[in-house]
Amino acid sequence: MKETPDYEKYPVSEAEMGKRYKNWTEALARQMVLLYRVGKEVGGEKFVERLKQEYYKEGQKGAHFWMALSGSKPEDFKDCSNLHKIHDLIDDTFANYWDGYVEHSHGAFEKELYTCPVAKQWSKEPDLCRILLGESAKGMAKELNPKFKGLGFSKLLTKGDKVCRFRVEMEE
Repeated sequence: MKETPDYEKYPVSEAEMGKRYKNWTEALARQMVLLYRVGKEVGGEKFVERLKQEYYKEGQKGAHFWMALSGSKPEDFKDCSNLHKIHDLIDDTFANYWDGYVEHSHGAFEKELYTCPVAKQWSKEPDLCRILLGESAKGMAKELNPKFKGLGFSKLLTKGDKVCRFRVEMEE
């Protein structure tokens, strides 16, 4: 078993560390807003398009990572019926909570999330989530199955909606 490095040996409880990690999450979310604003100011739409490309590629790479963590295999994604295996793991990992699915069938997967640890900070730049997480999810869907079409977010907490809603469909 790998030994824990000294810099990870905290003199506080796990509960206290949870509070401190929440502070880090909020601070990093604010930094992302600042970086996004500077990038848009300096690079304009070219910067935004480049971000979309990079996050799409990261989603493609991430597909294999999340597949391994979820114990799923490429053949599990012949249609949309098993997308919940990956999306539920991702959402649980990042403290996004849901209550069932809008659609969970062979032809489509659609889910609403009710919480998000960065929504408050990212609402200062509401398109940030659509650009970063939306493109990543689209890239992941396409990597899992070339016939998957990530439609992106139709609702976003960062834009004042009560939920985030993301949909993937099978192409005809």
